[in-house]
Amino acid sequence: MAEETFAYIPASRGFYDLPLGRFLPLLPREVISAWAGAHTQPGSLILDPLGAHPLLSIEAAQAGMRVLVARNNPILWLMLECMARAPARGQLQKPLSKLMISRRGGQTLEDQLRAVYATPCAGCGQMIQPQGFIWEQAGSQPVGRVYQCPFCGDEGEREVTESDLQNLNSLGGLGLHRARALQRVLQGGDYEQASIEAALDCYLPRALYGCMTLANRLEQLELEHDERLLLQAMILLVFDDANSLWHWPAREQSVFQLNVPSRFLEKNLWLSLEKAPERFMQFRQSIPISYWPNLPPSSGGICFYQRRLAEKEDLFQNEQPAVVVSVFPRPNQAFWTLSALWSGWLWGRKGVIPMRSALGRRRYDWRWFAQALEAAFKDLARLIPPATPMFGLLSQAAPNHLLGLLVGANASGFQLRGLTASQSEEIIQCTWQSGTASSGGSGPLPFRAAIQGFLEARGEPAKFQPILNDCLAQLARQGKLPADISALEETYFSQLQQQVSELLHDPYFVQSFQSGPSGGSAYWLVDSRAAQPPLSERLEAALLQFLQEKAPLALADLESALFNRLSGQHTPESEALRACLECYAEEAPHAPGLYRLKSSEEPNARARDVDELAAILMTTGEKFGLRVRREAASVIWENEQGEPQYAYHLISGTALSPFVLDPAQPENATKVLVLPGGRARWLLYRLRQDPRLEAAFESRWFILKYRHLRWLAAREWVTLDLWAELLDDDPLQWDASPQMQML
Repeated sequence: MAEETFAYIPASRGFYDLPLGRFLPLLPREVISAWAGAHTQPGSLILDPLGAHPLLSIEAAQAGMRVLVARNNPILWLMLECMARAPARGQLQKPLSKLMISRRGGQTLEDQLRAVYATPCAGCGQMIQPQGFIWEQAGSQPVGRVYQCPFCGDEGEREVTESDLQNLNSLGGLGLHRARALQRVLQGGDYEQASIEAALDCYLPRALYGCMTLANRLEQLELEHDERLLLQAMILLVFDDANSLWHWPAREQSVFQLNVPSRFLEKNLWLSLEKAPERFMQFRQSIPISYWPNLPPSSGGICFYQRRLAEKEDLFQNEQPAVVVSVFPRPNQAFWTLSALWSGWLWGRKGVIPMRSALGRRRYDWRWFAQALEAAFKDLARLIPPATPMFGLLSQAAPNHLLGLLVGANASGFQLRGLTASQSEEIIQCTWQSGTASSGGSGPLPFRAAIQGFLEARGEPAKFQPILNDCLAQLARQGKLPADISALEETYFSQLQQQVSELLHDPYFVQSFQSGPSGGSAYWLVDSRAAQPPLSERLEAALLQFLQEKAPLALADLESALFNRLSGQHTPESEALRACLECYAEEAPHAPGLYRLKSSEEPNARARDVDELAAILMTTGEKFGLRVRREAASVIWENEQGEPQYAYHLISGTALSPFVLDPAQPENATKVLVLPGGRARWLLYRLRQDPRLEAAFESRWFILKYRHLRWLAAREWVTLDLWAELLDDDPLQWDASPQMQML
């Protein structure tokens, strides 16, 4: 299978943030629609056989695609169904109001929930609704409360009061609510019960009281179908807010395990319910929803199907999909177990049936991941036409997850065409085409050639994970992955990892460096004669060219152009691109969001700088009684014997590898790179990423900024000895400018 070098599609417009987002794989905005738009026509049928992220379908449908999406997880189905409706405030508020005013024992639900969380303000004594209560893991009572008083303005974290503890104890025996929560879900044996109990352990008694109160009231309400659907979605968000998986102080988090933080926030479920409509109102455009066999209209929409239709070969009886797209979720024990729990609370035991397999397993390794993907994709690969393209995203993935993806796709009959990745965005993007599974082949694994090719293509050292990922991709591209997953040993990944590690510790093949503030080793070839120029320097040259030719440019357009120029193994990090952009470009004054070349960076201006500074160095060297000569953009100071004392290399960018990595540089001379001070942040970024350059500047090289050279040369009292002392008196500094923070 020929390798396809395709351009990484960057997350220029950020990542989606949606309810339950902490459990879901990362999905960058407009990446799916960009790829699908380049490979299909508007109105084409596209297939998502996993349905792992609701906004994949919504984004594609909004772009005019007809999306056929699997209804696997009922929780994700509910979220997608409700978000696609883009309900107005009134549509959400109507069923919520019916719930709030529903009565039991003469008390409305609103009064009941508000009473459960009410706390006295430390400032004015008024009873108020706090954001929540702070707990420590395994504690028997809260240790703090967080609120903002609407009466006196007092706010922040305060100690709990005796009133708070009395209020908590007044709820009485709460074991009944835990039993109720368990019975709404439990169907199988002891192992299923243990999984449910582990999920219930992530709920405090007061939280379970609130959840079961909502579940009971929901059952009793008389609602129209659409009202019930929207109310279920809002209550679902309360179920998530109710668990103890919320760190305190609050922080961004991805949740994969049912591990209660050492310090967490018990949220006020009344406030969660009251604010639930706002969390669905970010969706403005309603999308047609249908169920198979009723496909969406040609203008775009979403159609749900059940996986068993693929097993019966009925799914594509009317129309074949043009492409397949998917966001591949990392195995997530927390979300899948909670999905089973929430499904039982919303729909009873029958609602748990699609998620029962999650209750029967608590360990998810790469081999399970591969088998799960094979189960989802194998029937589809048989039913769709050969060579149908598939595009997928894998986020926050360790190499073993990537192996599971590649093995599962191969066993299903999808052949890898291309793979590209961004470590800074934590996204791997892959393309496949449908066909037949490779048999695994014979002969040695191609790791040595893969490592050499990867490093030569990048032209600079790399960390272990991207090297290993590329080796795994080469196995898939060359048909070296076995088709029979059941025959693979659990140690298959560790065996592959060990082989790559041994090659990277072969001192005749690779040299290793301790790399950067994050630690870990970076690897480079012993024989690098065939290596391309460093990727960071090719990025800088391409960026400068685009800014000179096409500015002003939107950041998204600039990133797209650069990633099309530098693709596949040559893909730079978005973090590097933005650090480089910050030193060359500025926002156009009358066009916010568009970037243009700084006036000081015009090529003619920089050429004049180089000529001026070369002349200054020539004059200064002669003043010190040295012999001077100029070679292109370099100025050499020599002693009377013609031995180089100083070698100055004047550059306007940071293309320093031809000098710093040149073994022919005079060994005993002081070697100096002369460059604009505006390159400081970008150069520091490069030094942190490339240990070869960092080592050179720690021992043999100096940086001299244009401004400091002008300052030194203008001081008549500076002698040659003082020159040597003052040469490094204006060091590089990392100052995150407002523009860089904005980018």
